[in-house]
Amino acid sequence: MDLELNAVNGVISILVWSLFPIIISYVSLKSIVFRKVVEGTPTTFIKDGKILEENLKREKYTIDELMEQLRKKDVFYVNDVEFATLETNGEFSILLKKEKQPVRWGDLFGAGQKVKLPQTIIIDGNFIEEAIYEMGYSLEWLKTQLLQRESTVEEVFFGQVDHLGNLYLDYYKDRFIEKGKNNSES
Repeated sequence: MDLELNAVNGVISILVWSLFPIIISYVSLKSIVFRKVVEGTPTTFIKDGKILEENLKREKYTIDELMEQLRKKDVFYVNDVEFATLETNGEFSILLKKEKQPVRWGDLFGAGQKVKLPQTIIIDGNFIEEAIYEMGYSLEWLKTQLLQRESTVEEVFFGQVDHLGNLYLDYYKDRFIEKGKNNSES
């Protein structure tokens, strides 16, 4: 904006401001001490259901703010919390006491069956053969599935299969049953 300023000075200042965060990130990766100085350390606010008032004061956190953060995590009783920590990025992490944690599959039934991610096996009317074989199925299996649904691969916009063999197909021309009409396609 100022005609008397040299363009080189502007370029240098942009480079400095661009490189500064990159250098800080690199040094933080290499040095734990530097990382603690720049990023700080997490602060525990609740331990064994007891509020650590000194830590609240040090972080300038009020009890109202603490309770708000607990409510955001669907926790209404401080006594239900094993640990509550203010992370270095400002997020709030909570670990409920064991008896207050939701029941999980493993708690009731043990490890259970390993689940594979669903695989996309058809895109834009084309088979993705590598994904089909990766899931343990064959191209013939998929063609049979399409025949049973009276479809061709060219009609399918997107196809996905899960580890149980459940096939999801989304067609270019979706097959909807209109109200009041007797349409055999679904």
